[in-house]
Amino acid sequence: MKITISTVMKSALTLSFCAFFLVGCNKVSTTPEEKKKELVLHELPLEYESFRKIVGWVSDEEVLIHAGEGNEDTLYLFNLFNGEMAILYEADAIILTAVISTDQQKIFVQTVNDENRELKIMTLSGTIEQQTTIKTNGYLNINWNPVNQDNLFISYYKQEQEMIVQNWDINTNKITNVESSSLTPVWYSANLYLYVDNLNDFSLQTGELYMGDIRTNKVTPIRSQVTNFYLNNDTFITFSPSDFSEDELLLNRQYPFMVDNGFVTIPKVSMNDRLIFPYLTQSSREQAIYGITSKEPTQLEVNSGEFQLSKFNFDSQKSEPIIDLPDNAPISISKDGNYCLYGWRYEYMIDLREKELYPLTEAE
Repeated sequence: MKITISTVMKSALTLSFCAFFLVGCNKVSTTPEEKKKELVLHELPLEYESFRKIVGWVSDEEVLIHAGEGNEDTLYLFNLFNGEMAILYEADAIILTAVISTDQQKIFVQTVNDENRELKIMTLSGTIEQQTTIKTNGYLNINWNPVNQDNLFISYYKQEQEMIVQNWDINTNKITNVESSSLTPVWYSANLYLYVDNLNDFSLQTGELYMGDIRTNKVTPIRSQVTNFYLNNDTFITFSPSDFSEDELLLNRQYPFMVDNGFVTIPKVSMNDRLIFPYLTQSSREQAIYGITSKEPTQLEVNSGEFQLSKFNFDSQKSEPIIDLPDNAPISISKDGNYCLYGWRYEYMIDLREKELYPLTEAE
């Protein structure tokens, strides 16, 4: 058979085209596999009636869930991105309080039933490492030492005017009284702590900042005109009414400690002439600080207000609105800084990259 040059050229072109097509197909088919799988938030696989609250983060992907029915409560570990949920601890009692340690390795649990009022420390595998009893049936305020994880503050009202503030040394299982005129002392270091004495001012317009030492059980006044504060690692922010406008609250950042280093002002929120302080959160040292702010000065007894998540820049003295929110409710950011729990029961998730709000539970 006679083969012409044109025939050879046509065959070569055909083979080249087929090879190019096959290579192209292979590239198209492998590209999706090489892409990182997009993270999708999952709702909690719980009936609304059994959901108590989300306690907080135990990792960048998992949260601790408090659920229960009747007088029996359960703690679960829930992965937000694959939807897997595992039982951590089942109590034949009501869990009044659950708090995660700052290193996300241990959990404090307060349980109450007809016979016992217990405090327990457990690991993320559900192993109980320490426990003791307490006399109160009420909710406890807990502040875990971020430096020495074996110490935490326990505080509550024994009676209407009698406040109990104590330190639980988990290693020795001893509970000792702590000098504080505030129900909410906050650990500053392994032995030092801070609190504000509002001097019996119902409006919370005045206050003095104190530092205490658990080694000596002595306290020292260190600054006046501080009505509240936020502390996270090296981040220390004081709250006080603005001297320039009665409609503003001043947030003053100090770094190093007690050295002023920038401020922002936000619209003041109050209820029945009593200051309402903003909720703040920060993922880690030197990272962005977020807070819930009102769009304008608000008296909550008059109207419910309009709120938003804001990102604070203390150097430029500005706050950047991120997303509108329905209420001035607690927030807690993940350590990677990508997501933020929000709500009175942490029932919502804010995607900080997409600036979207997602419910984590079914509507009632």
